Amino acid sequence: MHASIVPMEAQPVDPATLGLLMYRAHQLARARANQAAQPTGIELQHAGVLTTIQSGQIRSQRELGAALGIDKSTLVRIVDDLEHRNLLKRRRAPHDRRAYEIVITEEGEQRLHEASELFRGAMRELLEVFDAAQQHQLHQLLTLFVTQEH
Repeated sequence: MHASIVPMEAQPVDPATLGLLMYRAHQLARARANQAAQPTGIELQHAGVLTTIQSGQIRSQRELGAALGIDKSTLVRIVDDLEHRNLLKRRRAPHDRRAYEIVITEEGEQRLHEASELFRGAMRELLEVFDAAQQHQLHQLLTLFVTQEH
């Protein structure tokens, strides 16, 4: 059984406290998701890269870094790791022989699918503290929050 959240009168929220709670929520969700998907060898950062490549809209490493907000050195490390494990590959871009494009492999697609199911299970467990209406409200609020960057 979970505690009910009682709406309070509109009292100011300390932005620093709220920011810290959001950071801690992120850490908790990331740790649980990564732990759940450990058998696949895919962590959330890998899944973000593989999912973005799988979409087919991003081909170059530069575009990938910009889309995910990952700095160049971190992205190179992640892409090298995924390539070494045969989950993605770099190949010459057909339109520019000097450039490379990144594509997900069949094994990468399979492992990503397996990891995604495990991530979902971990998130379902974490979200059990909320009833269905609260989960919907949380989704709406987070969507509103993150769409302000665009």
